[in-house]
Amino acid sequence: MAHDSNLLFSPSDRDYLNEIADFFDLNLNTAWLDDFSKKLYSWSLSHIPNIQVISIFSGAGGLDIGFRDAGFNILSHLELENDFCETLNLNSDYYKNANVINIDIRDYQPCDKIKCDFIIGGPPCQTFSAAGRRASGVQGIDDNRGTLFEEYIRLLKFYNPRGFLFENVYGITGAQSGKAWELIKDEFSKAGYKIYFRILNTADYGVPQFRERMIIVGVKNGKYNFPRPIYGPDSSTNRDYYSAQQALENVPIDEDLKKLILNGRHGHLLNDIPPGLNYSFYTEKMGHPEPLFAWRSKFSDYLYKADPTKPVRTIKAQGGQYTGPLHWSNRHFSVNEYKRLQSFPDDFVFFGSQNS
Repeated sequence: MAHDSNLLFSPSDRDYLNEIADFFDLNLNTAWLDDFSKKLYSWSLSHIPNIQVISIFSGAGGLDIGFRDAGFNILSHLELENDFCETLNLNSDYYKNANVINIDIRDYQPCDKIKCDFIIGGPPCQTFSAAGRRASGVQGIDDNRGTLFEEYIRLLKFYNPRGFLFENVYGITGAQSGKAWELIKDEFSKAGYKIYFRILNTADYGVPQFRERMIIVGVKNGKYNFPRPIYGPDSSTNRDYYSAQQALENVPIDEDLKKLILNGRHGHLLNDIPPGLNYSFYTEKMGHPEPLFAWRSKFSDYLYKADPTKPVRTIKAQGGQYTGPLHWSNRHFSVNEYKRLQSFPDDFVFFGSQNS
């Protein structure tokens, strides 16, 4: 987590990194992310100056939690979905009662009385993702959701913060043969920002989930250096990834496990699939004596059973009843398990239906 100290932080990079590094050796086993989050937040209260942040496309507030833990003060969350806004309200203590604005960003009128140092958020990514394009047949900026980045630009121009973070799927670079990506970079530049971008994998930073995302950081002055991986083969220590099994140790489960068992035509097939494999276990190419599926006839997450010794694959926002990752105990994960795998705090409360 390296920064230009003249941009947002008063401590030097060296002191900041040395103190933060101490936390990574405190509890790397059971729920270490939750433990780290609390200690980082406590540390940041006395080390980080008051940085005012506006969150847009806030969702349930996962990105906001990370910024809050690192010492940023969340002023407001801007979110369209009612259930997500209720979740933010239920967890308002995390954000010092930040204002929850339940509105379509296209209808949002910013306030010139608000001082904003930083803006964070990731517009809906379905239109730039491979799965989204397969499902809806649209690409990039030809879809209404693909132009929501223009609203991001609008707020950057209005508030003129010192920096921003923009998050999206890595497929954003390839949508429409790169046309959308070039347009987005150009618009950020016209708004007055020098941008730094990189595809980061959350597992490299201790999250028990392989999840690649394009992260764009823009600054008015100075420069930004992305943090080096602390887990996996690209880390300096070659530390093993934080596994799903480690993350879920002693997790409280509130649901009836029987209701999490897969049903339907293919539900029972999960029982024989080894951890780390998917429906392809039942194909001729994998040597099954009675093949049920053709090779590559399903998405790779179909009946995918997570390997407990590794981070899970990317958790999908939407999927059918057979969409993995699925628990190695032959069932869906519980909500509290998903929270651990997504690095939400154990005491974070979600509002709404199971789908929400």
